[in-house]
Amino acid sequence: MAKKSQIMEKKRVVGKKKEKIKRMMTVSFLPSVFTTANLFLGFLALLQIIKGNFLIAVYLITAAAVMDGFDGTIARLMKSESEFGFHLDSLVDAVSFGLVGAMLVYFFGFQTYFPQIGKVISFVFLSAGVFRLARFNVLKDANAGSTNIFIGLPIPIACVAIGSGVLILQAYQMPQRLQALIFAAYSILISLLMISNIPYRTVKKIAFRNNLRQLFVMAFCVAFLIMYPYYAIPLLTISYLMSPLLFLLLVKKVPAAEKTNEQDGDTAAPDG
Repeated sequence: MAKKSQIMEKKRVVGKKKEKIKRMMTVSFLPSVFTTANLFLGFLALLQIIKGNFLIAVYLITAAAVMDGFDGTIARLMKSESEFGFHLDSLVDAVSFGLVGAMLVYFFGFQTYFPQIGKVISFVFLSAGVFRLARFNVLKDANAGSTNIFIGLPIPIACVAIGSGVLILQAYQMPQRLQALIFAAYSILISLLMISNIPYRTVKKIAFRNNLRQLFVMAFCVAFLIMYPYYAIPLLTISYLMSPLLFLLLVKKVPAAEKTNEQDGDTAAPDG
């Protein structure tokens, strides 16, 4: 009798494991389409980098970053988030932004001058991006991260930031050696931002007081990005890179204003 109950218990445990695995392997179609599009755009960008078409590559990387933003948002709206989709997105990001970004660093900045140093710097970017993704996955599994805060610069924005550096440097004619040195310092800075503890707010979680204003800002950014990508990509990227400083100033300003109002109210109370 005891042996029979043990067998039944084992079957029950095995059944629960199979059900859990099946639930974790659930594939949500529409979000996965955007994730696959992200991977495809990253692959096309890699081909353009190898050919030396850096401008097209930067545009493709930016489009891949947009796809990356859509897949998670759509999964949340459809209430179809899954472990499979989460890990698929993480692996795709490692390729589309980690590997592709590292290749962009090397081929644009160091293929002609300082190739050995370029290999090191491009690998630093790749490893920082992978470490950033690993930390993000661990925090999510432990439910230790905030829903509207990223710790460290997200890897899609980091890759777009590298592309922004490419656009800016292409706009200014300077000696190749000087350009390589500037690009090296910039790439290392972006790599350090990825593994830093600096909090970056998610764009989709930034709350405005008026929904209409939020819609207008988003529409303006999209129109600016489509009409003038050469200028919009660096400008929007730099704005996001500097956003923690802006939010820090706003946070300090708001409590100071609230404290002043409280003091004014305390002073006026006896007169009432």
